Amino acid sequence: MKIKDVEKRTHMDRATLYYYEKEGLLSPERTENGYRIYSAEDLLMIEKIKLLRSLQISIEELKALKREETSLSSVLKTQLNLLSSEEKKSQDAKEICQKMLAQGETFVTLYPEQYLKSEEDTTFLNRYDDSPEELPQVYDPIRRFFARFFDYTLYITLWYLALYLTLRIDLQNRSFLYLLLDQMVTMALMLVVEPVLLTLYKTTPGKKIFGLRIEHSDGTPLQYHEGFSRTFLVLLEGMGFLVPLVSLFTLIISYNRCIQGEIQPWDKNIAYRIKDRNALRGVLFAVLCTILLSITVLLQYLYFMPPNRGNLTVEEFTENFSHYQKIYNLPLNGKRLKSSAAWESPYDFRDLYLPHHVTTPPNLTFTMKDGFVEAVSFDIDVRDTDFYVYHYGEYMSLISLALMTPEWNLATTREKADKLVDYFSWNSSSSYTMNVLGVEIDNDVLFEGFEETHNHTMPLRDVETNFYRQKFLAAKSIP
Repeated sequence: MKIKDVEKRTHMDRATLYYYEKEGLLSPERTENGYRIYSAEDLLMIEKIKLLRSLQISIEELKALKREETSLSSVLKTQLNLLSSEEKKSQDAKEICQKMLAQGETFVTLYPEQYLKSEEDTTFLNRYDDSPEELPQVYDPIRRFFARFFDYTLYITLWYLALYLTLRIDLQNRSFLYLLLDQMVTMALMLVVEPVLLTLYKTTPGKKIFGLRIEHSDGTPLQYHEGFSRTFLVLLEGMGFLVPLVSLFTLIISYNRCIQGEIQPWDKNIAYRIKDRNALRGVLFAVLCTILLSITVLLQYLYFMPPNRGNLTVEEFTENFSHYQKIYNLPLNGKRLKSSAAWESPYDFRDLYLPHHVTTPPNLTFTMKDGFVEAVSFDIDVRDTDFYVYHYGEYMSLISLALMTPEWNLATTREKADKLVDYFSWNSSSSYTMNVLGVEIDNDVLFEGFEETHNHTMPLRDVETNFYRQKFLAAKSIP
């Protein structure tokens, strides 16, 4: 029988079961992966312990009974005498209370000497410790892990949401250093916010989902500094500050502590309680995690959308152009489009000896109506050259995306845009017309004396004349 079944049958929580096991009163078998299996003899022993503990039999006496170092009759006789003594003491206390009331004592005028006996029988008082045997703990590594996982996911989602709303940052193509920064900020948020939640509510969102709460033994919430210390130890000894391998090592150690019934270092002197183990909590966890993941994905799709939509000025077009150049990481040979639609070219020594058509980006021509961009085009005309001609697929992609009208389905918009960029990268020197995402595209290419390769067109040898002509036009579709 597994421990959760024993809990239901005996109405005894696993923290108490682990305590009795630690004291040597229980010895369940272990499976290969460390899980406890309780036999019928173990269940009988648990019932015996419950009965005798209800009679205030001490743990030491229970251990002596199990080792057959004493008899049950002897223990019961001793206990009966002690209970009788306690009854006598209760009667004495009752008489003293009545006497103090009769004499009208107040706390200020009270002189206790006249009421205290010269010799106090403390045998029964010393026999038992008023402190609890062991603070309740939740030895469930799966629930605890997913509660922590949800909290971390919530914090990092809030961080990403703040980044998008304030800086409109690309979340999909974060560099390693920025991902490291995200991780550090998320842990800092957890370190600051979680103690506040524990102080106010005794739980966190992840723990609330699984019915978990953390408090003092008397039910009072942790102070902020106690919650801060606990969260710091969780990050250090439980998560290894998410350092690769170190984190895996600390998670394995924490898991083993749980299945062996050991208290985690950050839970010492803290009561960790669970309300119930309802399976619907797992369903709630899955639903809420899906929502958080959807928010992150939605932010990525929203970032992909053009900063400017509808009727575009030249400046708005160039902003869209630069936006997609960044998203798709298209170098354009180091060229950047200014807000005036002029090209900004950093110094390159190759410009001194390479032909003009290799070093110069295409000149963009704007067709305007009422101050708004209707179409953007460029013409390429190269004749009698010994140098290759670059493909202009990157320029074609960025011009088209800058003019596009996104669909309501953001995922479909991203999919079509990706396919368009991929198509232009392989077919920029072919002639075709198409309509994609609200943009009419016309690409007219004619060349002779060249052979086509993947990323450029090479002049043929032993050919005296050659030419390469391309006319590209991208126009906003009329609705």
